[in-house]
Amino acid sequence: MKMKKILAMALASAMVLSLGACGSSDSGSASGTDSSAASDGASESSDTASTAFPGTAEEDTYVVDLRAEPPELNSILTTDVASGDILREVMVGLYKLDANDTPVADLAEDTQVSEDGRVYTMKLRQDAKWTNGEPVTAHDFVFSYQTICSKEAASSYAFIVYDNLLNGNEVYEGTMDPSELGVKAIDDYTLEVTFENPIPYAEHLFSFSSYYPMNQKAYEEIGADVYGDDADKIVTNGAYTISEWVHNDHITLTQNPDFYDPDRCAVGTIRYTMMNDANTRMNAFQGGQVDCINITADQTAQAETLGIRTESYVDNGNWYIQFNTQKTDKGLDNANIRRALGMAINTESLCNDILKDGSVPATGLVPTTIAGANGEKYRDAVGDVVSYNAEEAKKAFEQGLQETGLSAEDLNLSILCDDQSQAQRTAEFYQAQWKEVLGIDVEITPQPFKSRLDSMDSGDFDMVYAGWSPDYNDPMTFLDMFTTTNGNNYGKYSNAQYDELIANALKESDVVARQDMLAQAEKIVTYDDAAIYPLYFSGVTYAVSDKVQNMTRTGFQEFDFTDAAE
Repeated sequence: MKMKKILAMALASAMVLSLGACGSSDSGSASGTDSSAASDGASESSDTASTAFPGTAEEDTYVVDLRAEPPELNSILTTDVASGDILREVMVGLYKLDANDTPVADLAEDTQVSEDGRVYTMKLRQDAKWTNGEPVTAHDFVFSYQTICSKEAASSYAFIVYDNLLNGNEVYEGTMDPSELGVKAIDDYTLEVTFENPIPYAEHLFSFSSYYPMNQKAYEEIGADVYGDDADKIVTNGAYTISEWVHNDHITLTQNPDFYDPDRCAVGTIRYTMMNDANTRMNAFQGGQVDCINITADQTAQAETLGIRTESYVDNGNWYIQFNTQKTDKGLDNANIRRALGMAINTESLCNDILKDGSVPATGLVPTTIAGANGEKYRDAVGDVVSYNAEEAKKAFEQGLQETGLSAEDLNLSILCDDQSQAQRTAEFYQAQWKEVLGIDVEITPQPFKSRLDSMDSGDFDMVYAGWSPDYNDPMTFLDMFTTTNGNNYGKYSNAQYDELIANALKESDVVARQDMLAQAEKIVTYDDAAIYPLYFSGVTYAVSDKVQNMTRTGFQEFDFTDAAE
């Protein structure tokens, strides 16, 4: 909840998943809590009485705290929420999500679907332009999809394209030519996309960043190795353009004068700040330096006292501990030791005493908000898979030590987390739980979000406190990332039965049978093998100034300012 993908702790909620993901940011909270207090995601200050916090002084400008530096803004590589937040404003694809998270046509003016549900033929609007002056055509989608489905691109998110498009896996493995991938430009403004199997959430995919077009001329002239690394190293086609990027400080977006739908923009300029401390954020808000910040539970009470307007929403994210299953010298190749480390954490106390933001204990990998078969929520249909159990954790730990021949002192474990204040505070809670229940000392290794992602990618960790935010409204967005070859499988987990269940679910047209396969896979990865251990589903509370209108914040859109047009 990598875009909605890997989450950064600072994302107060959320992808952390993100990202991911579709990764998250500051509090290590990702989103996904089922809260009756959550809003529908659209914030309109005009409906709220004036307060003592009118917002920043600049006219036609919103200043919003993004909390984390985007690692890059290359839609072919993007996996985190922070990058997705920016790309959502500066890029448009075939579809976009409206304020209610419903996919609506964008570049695709007309869509025809084949009788078997596999082939989408879309007529594209002809007035869309890239910021280098070139028209947006069907060829831009072909280039994008073929590029992401090449191993040379090294995209962690390639699977979301090659697992779905016809011949995708064969093209990715090099046994078929890229021209045989299930995407074709029938002419400049007619695109044909053929899926391997019918996809119930296809329009959600078309609105996701990995399915954005890419301008081939710009990509090749700028260079794949640096594309999207700076404001002058990206070409976009959306409602806003990137006018400034001061790394680790702020990104400024300006309304695109050549965009085909100028009324879509809620404001002329958006400046995203990157503050990594909760107190710094609150001070900046009270000082009129920022218009929107995510706030902690303690700050929510403070905001109420001060008369600051707050909003809440469900962000669909899940935070968990991911284990590096290759760490044989530390016992992390053993399922009992991994399961013990997960079960030892009192998630109810975590949510009530540490997070205090509406987050609830995770009972599985898939949050309570995600749709299941026949109109029922997946979590309701499948039931609970994991839970806190100190006594069972102790038993599993002792059994694991016997199986590995290790002693508790041999483990020397560390947990990687974001360097945000709330993330470290939460990791300290895990540290205390492991000491109390299992009698072991675990070191905390805080790192900036980008560094944390690099460490995960290189396998340089024992355990990582991570979050994932969904890319689309289906359990598969949480479950396919732990197959053996998936780029988001940072712990190098591998189970042939799990891989087979996911592969079969991708092809299964019976929704109930498909859900049963996914439920079996979820139990394997979270409980039987405990390759990852879910901790909590989270919600987000944020403070907003009076000036902000037409801002969408939902579980699938952490920020969107392009829903203003009626």
